[in-house]
Amino acid sequence: EVQYMLTLKYCKAGSACFISHIDLLRHVSRILRRAGITVNYSQGFNPLALVYFSPPLGVGVSSVAEYLTIDTDMNEDEGFERYNSAVPDTLRASGIFVCPKNPNLQGKVVSADYILDVPYKPIDLSGGFEISYGKKGQTVTEDVSDKVYSVFDEDGRRGLRLALGNTNLRPDRLIPRLNEMLGAEISITDVRKLRQYVEVGGALINVDDYLKTNF
Repeated sequence: EVQYMLTLKYCKAGSACFISHIDLLRHVSRILRRAGITVNYSQGFNPLALVYFSPPLGVGVSSVAEYLTIDTDMNEDEGFERYNSAVPDTLRASGIFVCPKNPNLQGKVVSADYILDVPYKPIDLSGGFEISYGKKGQTVTEDVSDKVYSVFDEDGRRGLRLALGNTNLRPDRLIPRLNEMLGAEISITDVRKLRQYVEVGGALINVDDYLKTNF
């Protein structure tokens, strides 16, 4: 019996944006059962389904580049078709990759591109970029300029490349500061993740390209 690691690239949109990562784990478990996608389990006293995700997406943020890896004996065409037959459009897959092992995107992703629904204007981060946010009942002030890797124009809208993964900058924490700087009224639902990146040999590689060329 042939065993595969299938990595689905899927969106999180509409009402699905408000599903927390913990709830998403439960949703996906039901989706895979409903789709009839076989999932292999770990060995030992407490077997676990071998299903892996890319880093969690903040509640309210939409995305066209989330990833779900499944250890299965099902081939890519059948896995892709079965998954999409069992999910709403708000979680629909746009692509699938075959990997001989778990790509461990949860641990390897280092940054992501986000698009904000506001016109592009350059931001000067050379003097630092301080934000304030609540954490464990306290207000924390932090200079996050080292976690904002770039600001770019994405079809006339503002794009931000932010740290993600082990070093993480949540886009929702930037919103109050950006609104203050830009005189804008950005809300969390105006933020969409476009791409995720891993680092290979000191260079950022789009996860799609990484899954195509590194396995």
